[in-house]
Amino acid sequence: MRLKQVSLTASISVVAGLTTATVGLTGSTAWADSTAALPLSHYSHMLVDAAHRHIFFSQGAGSTGILVTDLSGAPVTTLADEPGATGLALSADGGTLYAALADGDALAAIDTATLTESTRIPTGTGSAPVSVAVAGGRIWYGCTDPVGGKGVIGSVDPSAADPAATSQPSMSHWSAAPLLATGGGVLAAEEPQQNLSHVATFDVSSGTASVKADTLVHGGTATGLQVTGDGARVLLAAPQSPALQAYRTSDLGSADPSVYYTGGVGSGPNSLAGDTDGTIAVGSTSGSAAGLYLYADSNSAENHITFPTGTLAPDGLEWGADGVTLYAVTRDSSGGYALDVLGAPKLTDTQLALNAPQYAVPTRQFTFTGSVSTKGFVPAGATLQVTRDGTPLPDATAAVGKDGSFTVSDTRQDEGAYTYQVSYAGDATHRATTASLTVHVAKLSTTIPFPDVSSATPHSVAFTGSLLTGPNLVSLPEGATVQVSRTNEDTQETTQLPSVPVDPATTEFTVTDAPDSAGRFTYHLSYAGDATHQPTSSDATLQVSPYTPALTLHAPTTATRGTALTFGGTLGDAPYGSGETVTVSRTDAAHTTTPVQWTAPVGTDGTVTVKDTPSIGGADTYTVSYPGDASHQAATASAIVQVSRAATTVSITTDRSSYTYGATATVGAHLGTTYNGRTVSIYAQPSGGKKTLVKSGTVDGKGNLSATYKLSRTTTFTASFAGDYRYAPATATRTAYDQVKVAQTLTGYYTSTTYSGTTYRVYHHTVKPRVTAVVTPNKSGQCERFQAQEYYSGAWHTLTTSSCVSLDANSTAVAQLSLTNAVDQKFRVRSEYEHSTKDTTNLSTWSGWLYLTVRN
Repeated sequence: MRLKQVSLTASISVVAGLTTATVGLTGSTAWADSTAALPLSHYSHMLVDAAHRHIFFSQGAGSTGILVTDLSGAPVTTLADEPGATGLALSADGGTLYAALADGDALAAIDTATLTESTRIPTGTGSAPVSVAVAGGRIWYGCTDPVGGKGVIGSVDPSAADPAATSQPSMSHWSAAPLLATGGGVLAAEEPQQNLSHVATFDVSSGTASVKADTLVHGGTATGLQVTGDGARVLLAAPQSPALQAYRTSDLGSADPSVYYTGGVGSGPNSLAGDTDGTIAVGSTSGSAAGLYLYADSNSAENHITFPTGTLAPDGLEWGADGVTLYAVTRDSSGGYALDVLGAPKLTDTQLALNAPQYAVPTRQFTFTGSVSTKGFVPAGATLQVTRDGTPLPDATAAVGKDGSFTVSDTRQDEGAYTYQVSYAGDATHRATTASLTVHVAKLSTTIPFPDVSSATPHSVAFTGSLLTGPNLVSLPEGATVQVSRTNEDTQETTQLPSVPVDPATTEFTVTDAPDSAGRFTYHLSYAGDATHQPTSSDATLQVSPYTPALTLHAPTTATRGTALTFGGTLGDAPYGSGETVTVSRTDAAHTTTPVQWTAPVGTDGTVTVKDTPSIGGADTYTVSYPGDASHQAATASAIVQVSRAATTVSITTDRSSYTYGATATVGAHLGTTYNGRTVSIYAQPSGGKKTLVKSGTVDGKGNLSATYKLSRTTTFTASFAGDYRYAPATATRTAYDQVKVAQTLTGYYTSTTYSGTTYRVYHHTVKPRVTAVVTPNKSGQCERFQAQEYYSGAWHTLTTSSCVSLDANSTAVAQLSLTNAVDQKFRVRSEYEHSTKDTTNLSTWSGWLYLTVRN
């Protein structure tokens, strides 16, 4: 059983080994080799001239000059009088920078060595060129047709003595000036059509454009357009598109891979830069996906780079000629521009994660795990440097498995917080990274919950407790014990009890005790702790209740009146003190409210002996009551002994055996010899009804008692004598049978007459008399038979008796008489209720006769 917990002082402490960890992650945090503010009010395009260590920045329509910086972003000069410089392109030999002057209706040719404009090629008034590209020995530009106002592509032969811009109307039609890009002898042109882009590709390797493909593709307003170096693919970045799109230049069908997502669907790429080795850098400014993503051999991003401040500007990416450096233009929230130089963006991001040990306790080896992961393959043969609080561990390296996982094990003798640092130095293709983990080495908490109590009585207290150790991570040592003491809350006396062993497998212990009395006791339970477990203690307060002894009597079921009677009993939970007694009481017919009482001794083993000589017959009840003592609660038990009585006789009669319906029966009861009881009760129980008392009273000097009872159905009468001190009860029964009431009527006669004092109904010879019988009580469904007789030769003779006529719901039956040669003859008719076996309440009953005669 479980008793109520009164107090519990121990509490569960924090589990030992709680750790905190940081995860090393390169690439996904902001980094750049250098960042330089750019003196730009607007930004349009960037071009890197690695040979002359310059970077050119155009600012678009409305501007007047081109900013020139060194490769770190430090300003060198501004090329003035370059109105609306937008698109930029280098000549094949790198000696000339071509700029599309949207506000100057011309193309500017700038010497990259001297940083001066060498020539300006007009493109026509109102042409506003916005894009320029070099391929096939020609300069290609996208502008507005001054005549029709449509977009058009033009070209210039820079080797001519007097280079002139020539419109190429055969190179498709555009609603606005198209954006151009070249690569591998292919020219690509893009012009937005809402969420689509009108794109065309041309083979310009010979200097003359021939159409390869011309169609609408998924895109939008391109802020990045590039043809790969082999001329096989065209890449299109548009913020309206969910991803960077890649198409085959041959037919503008989707390339493989066809999309490059920048942080998820809907991230809206706004810039791109493809290097000669196939690496593609894609930028986005969309929410959590903002930043730079690099792709190598697939459309799964190798790296994700964010910037210290700001987000990528549209068309703000450019690779350096060294195949390593990536230049990015960013714009902050205040509108300021900066150049971020990324010295090694192609190095694969490396993540180093550490997992805290499940627990860490003194003197026990603990292990924590970790993993090295990259977007590609885990570096083969990688090793990790491990330190504890800055000091290398004896085993200074942790080998990385094929899946990138590793383990580090250590043992600490003392409690405390220890910081472990795991570092990966990086390699030619992977970034270095470091992660740290703080391991709290502490003893495991212990607690002793309230025990399960199996016994709490004087001389027998037993309970089972548990020494819980946190989540039971480390087993208790062999020989662990719990110290136990007992305090009597009534006397405040404390007794030290023997310590009890703890089972290491189950953590359970059992306490047995034998307090010499009942009362309220507090058991103090404590554990001193060990090398890996904290000490703990708790109190369990129990109410030690007195025994509840079972009192069992071994009385006989019958006994003889006036003869000595002896039977025994047993009180459980012995022993009992000497001199204790029980009270015995006897209740019988003569002592219903004031039982006869006496005492009997209780043996030390709990035995009780009852002695008596019953003088009253009947059901005598013996009740034995024990009052209880300091160690035992009170107990009571009873036994009924049937004490013998002499027999007497009772008889019952009725004045008739059967009665007409509603008649009153006279019932008589007779009682034979008795001792002190002369009362008889007469009961009536109608068939199917309840038994009710008709009369109860003392018989007369001859032993008789009479009563009357009105019958409506067959009734059983019972005469009952309840018995007295010396004579046993007796009963007798008598059944009186009852008839029904049959009411019969004749209808259809026209007058009445009298013969010899008997009334006859007179019928016309044409009438067939109707006879109706009504039976009381209702006998619906039972049989009624009709009988007709004729008077002749001085006597009545039966003419006919009908078959069974079923009584209807109103207990009514009807018959019709058909009289032949009946004129001046005398007839009579009656009916009989004929009860079936289903009717046990009434007898079959004839009605009286009804008389009739017939006249012309």
